[in-house]
Amino acid sequence: MTRKKKQDKEKLTTKEKTIQENTKKASRDMFLEYAPYLIIIAFVVIIRIFIATPIDVNGSSMNPTLKNNDIMILYKLTKRIRGIKRFDIVVIETDSGKLIKRVIGLPGDKLKYETVTSEDGEESSYLLINGEKVEEEFLPESYRNATCSTEWTICNEEIIIPDNEYYVMGDNRGDSRDSRMIGTIEYDKILGTTELTIFPFNRFGKKE
Repeated sequence: MTRKKKQDKEKLTTKEKTIQENTKKASRDMFLEYAPYLIIIAFVVIIRIFIATPIDVNGSSMNPTLKNNDIMILYKLTKRIRGIKRFDIVVIETDSGKLIKRVIGLPGDKLKYETVTSEDGEESSYLLINGEKVEEEFLPESYRNATCSTEWTICNEEIIIPDNEYYVMGDNRGDSRDSRMIGTIEYDKILGTTELTIFPFNRFGKKE
C-alpha cells in the first residue's frame, strides 16, 4: 500500500469515526430533548391503568345524581385502600359493558325493601338492613318509592348478600338495570369508585 493510499484510508477512517460520534451525539441529544415527554406519557399511562381514569355516564339509570354523558373520574385504588362502603357509587364490569351503580348491600347483609301504605293510599318504600331501617338521604322520595314499582324479590322477601359480593342499584329506581335483575356483583367485578364529575363544567364537583 502506497503512502498516499494509507493516508487516504486513515482520513476515511477518521471521517467515519467523526460521523459515528456525531450520530451518537445527535441520538443522545434527541433522547434528552424528548425524555421529559416520554416520562409524562409513561406517567399518564400508569395513572390510567392503576390509579384513575375518566369514565362516561351512559344512560339515565343514575338520575337524578348523575346525568347521561357526564364525565367522571374512576378511582381504581379506593376499593383496595379503604374497601367498598355502603352507598358508594361504583363502576362495574359486566358482559355487556361497564355500569355505574350505587352499593346498597354489603357482604353478609340481610337486605329488604318494605312498602307501607299511608291512610290516603300512597305507597312508600324503605330500606331495611338486618331488620333496621336505613335512610337513603341521597334519593328524593319519588325515586326511592319507585324501588318496588315492580314486584322484585327484594321487595317481597329478605335476601342475604353472599360473601365477597355486593347488591347494587341505580338511583333511578324505576329505570335501572341492576342487582334486582342481574343479581349481586362480585368484588372483582367492581373496577373502583367514582364521585367527581369533571364535565360538563356546570356540573363539576363531588356527587354523593
